[in-house]
Amino acid sequence: MVTRYIVLINALVLSAISMQLQAQQVPSLEELLQQPTATDPARIEVSTSARHAQSAGKSAQVTHIVTDEEIRRFNLRNLIEILSFFPGLYVSSDTSYGYLSARGIGRPGDYNSRILLLVDGTRVNDNIYDAGMIGNNFYIDPQLIDRVEYSPGSGSALYGNNAFLGVVNVITKRGNKLQGGQLALAANQRDQLDLSLSYGIRHASGHEGWVSLSRSQQDDIAFADINAPEPVLAQQTLNNDLNHKLAASYRYRRLQLQMAGVSRTREEPGALMADPSRSDIFKIKNRNYFISLQHSHSLSDQAELYTHLSTNGFDLTTFTPFIVPTGEIRRYHFDVTGRWTNLDLRLSYTPEPSHHLLFGIDGQHDQHQSYQFSIDDIIPVLAVSSKNNRIGLYLQHGWQITDNHKFISGFRYDYTEQNVREFSPKFGWIWQLTNQQSVRVSYGTAFRAPNEYEQNSNLYNELPVPESELINTLEANWQAQLAHSWSVSATVYHSQVRNLITGNYGASAIVQFFNDRAVEAYGLETTATKTWQSGATLQLSASTQRARYKNDQMGLTNSPEHLFKTQYSQPLWRDDLHLNWHMFATSARTSPRGQMPGYARHDILLSWQLNPKLHIVLGLKNVFDKAYVDAPLPTGVPLQQPERSAELSINWNFL
Repeated sequence: MVTRYIVLINALVLSAISMQLQAQQVPSLEELLQQPTATDPARIEVSTSARHAQSAGKSAQVTHIVTDEEIRRFNLRNLIEILSFFPGLYVSSDTSYGYLSARGIGRPGDYNSRILLLVDGTRVNDNIYDAGMIGNNFYIDPQLIDRVEYSPGSGSALYGNNAFLGVVNVITKRGNKLQGGQLALAANQRDQLDLSLSYGIRHASGHEGWVSLSRSQQDDIAFADINAPEPVLAQQTLNNDLNHKLAASYRYRRLQLQMAGVSRTREEPGALMADPSRSDIFKIKNRNYFISLQHSHSLSDQAELYTHLSTNGFDLTTFTPFIVPTGEIRRYHFDVTGRWTNLDLRLSYTPEPSHHLLFGIDGQHDQHQSYQFSIDDIIPVLAVSSKNNRIGLYLQHGWQITDNHKFISGFRYDYTEQNVREFSPKFGWIWQLTNQQSVRVSYGTAFRAPNEYEQNSNLYNELPVPESELINTLEANWQAQLAHSWSVSATVYHSQVRNLITGNYGASAIVQFFNDRAVEAYGLETTATKTWQSGATLQLSASTQRARYKNDQMGLTNSPEHLFKTQYSQPLWRDDLHLNWHMFATSARTSPRGQMPGYARHDILLSWQLNPKLHIVLGLKNVFDKAYVDAPLPTGVPLQQPERSAELSINWNFL
């Protein structure tokens, strides 16, 4: 660990020396293009909520944004940390995976299948678990991200399956923001070292692109299980996580080619169930990739055709040791393979200024879906292989009735070969009260079909396949630009959920799934943003959310009722040096093993932009070393979350 900090300090000293030798210059065009993303809610351009680019003020659905400037200043090192900034989202971890709940709904053991995850519009939820990976094994490193958009609520009218509780779209940077060579180094007190090297170019002819290689390694990971036995604790030095990534993007005018891949190895010592005094290594190997091609073509002044083709791969192998009656240690091998291709065709048509039509058809061809469960990769227990085709047709109409009133309607029909037939409507109304105030009201439905794993697990257990989850949501939003540079927003919502798919993890070695009782969720999400002429910014969000089973009003597990988040950034005695404070607070949550108390944690960081080519962040996360637990797994075991950690990161543009 000491060696890693020496490497970082040497890089910092060399960078500072080289930069001090450069004379002060008038900002170039490239530097002007690299200015921070605008954050004014009324004028910033978003694309997630309506599936085409438009100003946030014209969208019937609220879209929250975390910009690249916030990612840098608060040293957000993965998508988990970025998503924790959004109103109504609650994140937790078991040190192997990140788990996400939205508006009080997040099932234990769910790998975020109720949130649709996109990278520049490319669907990256896999075709086995519908999982969205948000930890260090996410495709895109934070320094490559221009912004992250989160559109909460029912999104199936445009996106179909998985857009159940919301849509997250990770927008990568253009070539102008990654111009030249860039080296990113980050380390923390938890023995984690992240190294990224990228090169970007933008040519006057319109060609632009970037390529990035990265490596993230964490050794000696503290065990999350607070009750881990002594033989396991003695092996903490063997608890490690290693990720390698490759990502690249090329653009020319209306064409974009993009690819990304992740290779991960996770090793964790664990107690053996039959004899807790003995331990062995539990291992995960994961390989994911996607390649996408996007093109837009202007047919006329009123019509534009958009084409998006992508191909994806997902490979997962887990090794779980166990003891046989003879006392030997054997291993369960679980091998999962997924291959799929997506095609999206959209026609945007504006016959007159007051009307906008979006016609679309998208399909997913699951050319390979398989998983195999065996002992030592020799004795088969379960083997499943299948294919599937999914097709969705959708239409959205935006009608500007008057200068102050806009009505938006959308419809989508989804069909799959596995007997899924879902119709998802959505309606929205925008009332522009004044130039500074607006009201939005929307109603929509969404669904999540049982994924491949849930279907075939039940077929193995000779049980019926669960029905699709269904949700309908009514919400209203008020936004206003107030005096003294205050922006405020309030959203009230009510959702009804049917057929929530839940796993019975104790009945057999192969999990059994069933449709749980109906759930009712309602809540209030408020945000406030203030900017000062000095450059200081303050962002506040408070969420009250209640998710209950309708028949007995019992609360859902790991579902906080209250969330409060604060981000404050203040220039110090110079404009390029900022003090940044992040606070996250939550109320108590319940788990199958009891109640987990609420907590508040604080992060304080200094960010220093020495010059346009060198940025340094130094700080503490969980400053007061607040001890808190979460229970994201079906077992309900309380898991310790990250303790206090010193953080150091350097971003250096060396060309």
